Amino acid sequence: MYKNIINEFIDDDTTSESSSDDSIVEKMETFVEIIFLQNIKQAEIANVLLTAVEDSNYIHIHGLKSDKKIKLNYNKDFVEKVIPNYSNVQFFSHFRMSNTSFMELEEILRPHIKSNDINSIRKKILLSIWALATPESFRSVSDRFGLSKSTGWKVFEEVILAINKLISHFIKWPNNHHELMESERVFHSRCNGFGGVIGAIDGCHIPIKQPPGNAHDYYNRKDFHSVVLQGTCDHTGKFIDCLIGRPGRAHDAAIFKSSAVYKKLTDVDNPLLPPNLHILGDSAYPLLFNLMTPFKGNGNLTSKQIQYNVKHASIRSVIERAYGLLKGKWRRLKYLDVNSVHMANSVIAAACILHNFLIVHKEMDVLSESISNDSNNSDINEYISDIHHNEHEIEDARNKRDLIMNQL
Repeated sequence: MYKNIINEFIDDDTTSESSSDDSIVEKMETFVEIIFLQNIKQAEIANVLLTAVEDSNYIHIHGLKSDKKIKLNYNKDFVEKVIPNYSNVQFFSHFRMSNTSFMELEEILRPHIKSNDINSIRKKILLSIWALATPESFRSVSDRFGLSKSTGWKVFEEVILAINKLISHFIKWPNNHHELMESERVFHSRCNGFGGVIGAIDGCHIPIKQPPGNAHDYYNRKDFHSVVLQGTCDHTGKFIDCLIGRPGRAHDAAIFKSSAVYKKLTDVDNPLLPPNLHILGDSAYPLLFNLMTPFKGNGNLTSKQIQYNVKHASIRSVIERAYGLLKGKWRRLKYLDVNSVHMANSVIAAACILHNFLIVHKEMDVLSESISNDSNNSDINEYISDIHHNEHEIEDARNKRDLIMNQL
């Protein structure tokens, strides 16, 4: 009965020289995973496992020989011989950036990676970018780069932590009034009159492996374990503020209240934004003088309020597109199979940094690139914020929102 399973993954073409070693390795690994998932006994495994015998250009699949072990040699020349032959399109497809941008990234990361060998550093970064860009197993990624699984993971961890050291350089609030006004100008032109917007804020769930010891807090309302990435982006989709790692069970408003951007927005003595500027958030966020939210209503909104909400949603979609593209480019974020929340947070931060890196180098356009819908975004509209302010502050925020509405 197991021969049928074997034939499903390994066909007659695997013995031809046109087949790639990688495809055969992947089929063998899939077959072995199925065996263990079905809890097949070791005695039965011995009767069905195929022996993979290394050949010069391909792996030849022989008959059943339980007295031999499967031996899949590492790919020794993938970085040295295969990647240099990639076309520009192939390189960009696999590593999410051009060769030129990669060389610049390598130059930036080199001081933070332990090695005196330039080729070794390049190999480490290539492996880590590949692993971040694909949900491929670490066993497969490590084998592709000629390393064992454990060594591949250590390399990935080292490079991810090195990328994290760049966070203050690539994720930062606009430095000056000119940068703020440029964002306001672009947002204003896109929405035909909704003024004062310099960014949008929202939360996004990143699925993780069930964390040990505190699984309940990370189990979100959508029935999976996650950490929350709260991001604020500008008109280009670049993150200008990130809060990473709050448990998935927490609500957007509670996460926002604990963030530095909330404290700065509500700092009376030294406010983050001048009175005429603001960011946009959905109805899970509180209405603040520098944070405009939609009008809430159950079918009783005026035509002007509806028009305001439509334009508000249109502008705010930039953050949703940024999240969709973040997960589309760095597919490891689809599910972080790591043993610690701290490492999960580091991987998310690295992805956000590289997201901004690509936008800065004009190799990613959030508005023009197609993205898939992502159902993991927070969007907790039914939650009522527990952030309270005095009536004077609330009234000022309402008056400002009404003024914007009447100017549309």
